[in-house]
Amino acid sequence: MIPSRTRPPRGRATALVVALTAAATLAACSTAGPDPEPSTPPPSASTATDATEAPTEDPTDEPTEDAADPLADRPTEPPAQAVDAGTVAAGAPATASGTGSAAVTFVRDGEFAVVVHLDCGDCAQTRAFMAPTEVTPYPGTLGEATGSYLMDVFEDSDPRQSIWLETTGDWSVRLESWNDLPPVTGAQQGTGSTVLRLDGTATSAEVSWTPAGQGDSFQGRYFGVTREASRMFGDSEAFTETIDLALPGVLAVKTAGTWSVTPQG
Repeated sequence: MIPSRTRPPRGRATALVVALTAAATLAACSTAGPDPEPSTPPPSASTATDATEAPTEDPTDEPTEDAADPLADRPTEPPAQAVDAGTVAAGAPATASGTGSAAVTFVRDGEFAVVVHLDCGDCAQTRAFMAPTEVTPYPGTLGEATGSYLMDVFEDSDPRQSIWLETTGDWSVRLESWNDLPPVTGAQQGTGSTVLRLDGTATSAEVSWTPAGQGDSFQGRYFGVTREASRMFGDSEAFTETIDLALPGVLAVKTAGTWSVTPQG
């Protein structure tokens, strides 16, 4: 299976690339039309695959003495305010909005990964978490800024899921299947976290990243149509690298910095 948590890269690890040997594969994405309800569950975002194992450490992640655990202060209890966003289904996203900290619950109707589009204004003092559960791939922060984030990518996760928002301001979320993301082709660039459904026939991509400031990092998770095509890569310093990315597939980028992805081959 996949680790109970993942951590951003620490120290210099130039465009670390690890093949994700997931137990299941992503339904093929193409301009001919995605399968809104894939016959196989989405792949796992990790380097581990055995459903009977749940390692807590990535063997390629070597901690440094001054590295702080980014999950150390994650909440253990949900916010008092509860907001039900309803059901997320193929072609039918769910939405919710509010003010102040809240536990936003929803039900995933189908076997797909959910994309969270978070809008929290200037996001001052805002954090978004996946509710800690036994089947949570990211029990730490989903994000601290307006952007798009990938939720659960487990094969057998509970359809009822929850996001915990810590904020004093206004917020809104839109939740949709990753199969409903519009396919994009050619070079892509942006700032901040996003989820891209990359279409085409490229076999690699040039990925560039510039951090937003001290403490920023880049975390990329790519889910191809086969488990061999899936990748996890990242860095804590600016880089430009060519990564083996066999398109089509879904790329989740988590960062506050500026990035570009240019398919090649």
